Amino acid sequence: MRFAITSLIVAALSGALTIESAYAQSAASPGGGGGGHKQKQQTSDKTDKNKPKADDKAYNAALKSLPDKPYDPWAGAR
Repeated sequence: MRFAITSLIVAALSGALTIESAYAQSAASPGGGGGGHKQKQQTSDKTDKNKPKADDKAYNAALKSLPDKPYDPWAGAR
């Protein structure tokens, strides 16, 4: 009898936690997913045009910093 009551309480608490986490992801929360009100971000055209250039420069710099030889995952084991 005691085991049945304990398992019932555990089941009820786990169900409540599941429902609560689902509610946190619903449209009721400001950042939640399902159809909440979203505001448009206003960005100037000047920053949009300059940003890809900066991203391209960073990408090319990262590519140049990579070594020419392939990575050897077994180097430490030999």
